[in-house]
Amino acid sequence: MKRTEKQQAAIEVYCRELANALNDAGFDMKKVFEVKQADVPWTQARVKEALWKPLQDAYLDKRSTTDLDTSEVSPVYEILNRHIAENFGVSVPFPSYWNEE
Repeated sequence: MKRTEKQQAAIEVYCRELANALNDAGFDMKKVFEVKQADVPWTQARVKEALWKPLQDAYLDKRSTTDLDTSEVSPVYEILNRHIAENFGVSVPFPSYWNEE
């Protein structure tokens, strides 16, 4: 069963909240990716494109969030959240009230 609209909304909220948390903690894109370019703050779209989707693609071989099944949203979040928490000390809860299957 394909992921629900509520799950998609939750992904978007999570990406926005993670962007805010990373920015608030002083981790712009330059610090996260250790690249030598201008300091670029995180946005919802940048989190989704630079963090969520590459992880989703590597883990599930699915590039688009529209290809996710209802059972695949939570594992992608858990892997991403664990990685960010372990490496940057930032953790954002997934909006579970929108993660109805």
